[in-house]
Amino acid sequence: MGLSIGIDLGTTFSAAACIDKSGRPVVIKNSEGNPITPSVIYFPPKGEPIVGDEAKEMQALGEADIASFFKRSIGSDSFLLKFNGRDYTPTDLSAIVLRKLKTDAEVEMGQTVTHAVITVPAYFNNFQREATIKAGEMAGLEVLRIINEPTAAALAYGLDRAAGAQTMLVYDLGGGTFDVSLVQIKRSVIQVIATDGDHELGGKDWDDRIATYLGQCFSRDHDVDPLENAESFQDILTRTENAKKQLSVRDQVKVSIVHGGEKESYQLTRSQFEEMTQDLMERTQSLTGQVLSDSRLKWKDIDGVLLVGGSTRMPMVRRYVERMSCKKPLPGVNVDEAAALGAAIQAHVDSAESGDTPKMFTLKSKREIRDVMSHSLGMAAENEDRTRYINSIIIAKNTPAPCSETRPYSIMTAGNHDNKVEVYMLQGESETPLQNNILGKYVFPGIEHTSSRQAVLDIQYRYDRNGVVSVTAKQRETGKNLPLTIEPVPQDMSWLSRPPEEEQVVTVHPSILIAVDLSGSMAGNPLTKACKAAGKFVKEIDLSHASLGLIAFADKVKVTQDICQNVKKLHKGIAKWHDLMETGDVGWGNEAEPFSKALKILKNTEDPRFIILLTDGMWNDQEDAIRQAKRCHKEGIEIIAIGFGGADREFLKAAATCDENALFTDMNSLVGSFSKIARVLTESGGKLPDAGAGKSANRKKGFLGFFDRD
Repeated sequence: MGLSIGIDLGTTFSAAACIDKSGRPVVIKNSEGNPITPSVIYFPPKGEPIVGDEAKEMQALGEADIASFFKRSIGSDSFLLKFNGRDYTPTDLSAIVLRKLKTDAEVEMGQTVTHAVITVPAYFNNFQREATIKAGEMAGLEVLRIINEPTAAALAYGLDRAAGAQTMLVYDLGGGTFDVSLVQIKRSVIQVIATDGDHELGGKDWDDRIATYLGQCFSRDHDVDPLENAESFQDILTRTENAKKQLSVRDQVKVSIVHGGEKESYQLTRSQFEEMTQDLMERTQSLTGQVLSDSRLKWKDIDGVLLVGGSTRMPMVRRYVERMSCKKPLPGVNVDEAAALGAAIQAHVDSAESGDTPKMFTLKSKREIRDVMSHSLGMAAENEDRTRYINSIIIAKNTPAPCSETRPYSIMTAGNHDNKVEVYMLQGESETPLQNNILGKYVFPGIEHTSSRQAVLDIQYRYDRNGVVSVTAKQRETGKNLPLTIEPVPQDMSWLSRPPEEEQVVTVHPSILIAVDLSGSMAGNPLTKACKAAGKFVKEIDLSHASLGLIAFADKVKVTQDICQNVKKLHKGIAKWHDLMETGDVGWGNEAEPFSKALKILKNTEDPRFIILLTDGMWNDQEDAIRQAKRCHKEGIEIIAIGFGGADREFLKAAATCDENALFTDMNSLVGSFSKIARVLTESGGKLPDAGAGKSANRKKGFLGFFDRD
């Protein structure tokens, strides 16, 4: 194995780094003797592409055959640039830059470079991550992993930090992207708590505001727009970038424009610049606020802010961050080099684990990194009343990576038929499918016909440590793994914005409410067990063919999550139970009952409908609660009553739809009980054994009679 290096593949500048003989991460200078390399490529009429400083100079001279800022479009099939008769994708262009960094590192270090850890913006999606790995391979590198830029910067910052825990916010504003991450540095681990960002927000947008302003001024004075001319446009972009840098150290700057035989000079002050880019700063503030909200932290919980990325040199950024956080930025990192240095540390660690690190290179200290996923992973599914398609989230954003979730999926089968399921994977936060990235059409054929006609597939969705998605499936009835074909996403996906077409065979769609008792006796371990049980239920239920809501009650009743098919929302709704217990917003007694509220919620939904009640004690007015429960019975709503601790067994039987649906258990069995109920609901499709839930009060065998309670 040759040398392993870290590479920060940037939008405007890139850098490579390694661990030196003293065990320190150091930036590797390029062939021009500089620590950073412009991510700019010039394509001369003959010969190989020219990368870096010379290409940047050619761009300043107005050369047209220049590629820059292509990182923003990596992973996009629609972005192509043509030079000398050949088409180049952003992946091709990134590979050219990476090859330059690899070659320069080999010359500088006197060794062959074979492996690398490459940084990416934390908010890169699956397409962009896969394309970055491919670019590295095209450049002749074995990519050990890709690592998020804020995480890499935190790794570099934390190398020599004291052993005490420190929670910091990494504010990474580069030339083309913005990321913000909350990170906790401990003795042996760097733990990312939450992340957010915008891969189309960076220093270039500040440049563009100056360019637009100058273009408007020149158009006003000479009735011609210099930005419409390719040569003048390149010249103005170069001048605006320089103006931005000067305004970081000066209060004003003069910028000259030459176009169409006319020359004008315009004065631009720092205050003007800051005013015209105020909304860009506000976008970074909004994303920062979202990260704090997602992590349920406040600024008082943050020890400091680490500024990363060349664009953080703008004075407005530092002032804005100080105003947001009421803290001065943390010192000790080079904003241009931090990500590359962190990548070098991780490359060294990964190489050491494989036993391939040269003995003369010894890292003085190391920390494990635990990152999170920056995008939710979901699938296109029908909503509860089959009026529209939704994004049913499976793995929520900010879940620690690598991670996997196994979700059940129900499908009707037929004999002598090619039974298969088509899953459209979505990446993003919107409930509307077309507002997310559609990763692909995942097709699982070979599903065997079952006697009940309904087969259940256990589909595993996985994010690896690079944030790349994979999917596998196993048929529950046969235990066999199903083959997988990933097909391209059809060009016309407009059907996802229309109501689903009616099918001849329609599976039922259960609507389920979990109602949990939050009286004072549930505090502590009982509530922890209840939350785990509800979380297990969310994991085991087929949310592509079922909807779930959450209710908490004590002296008052509160809906902590409306009926939905969104795993992320449901887990947040479960987490709210702890908040309600701490604040006492629903009280601590037993004055309220959940059935009236549940009936109102389920009134206009179709059968089958379920209420799963969990309680651990006596209620103040059990007779009234039973009356309200019987109203639910008459409306055809199946009630499953689960009790433990001081719960009244006779009350459970009276509230449940039938005796079989009353389950008295112990606290340690709650998770297993909820898991079994979810599995039966999934495998039966919510179907009840007799004519329907509306007649279930007269049934001899209840819903819980369909699984082994032992």
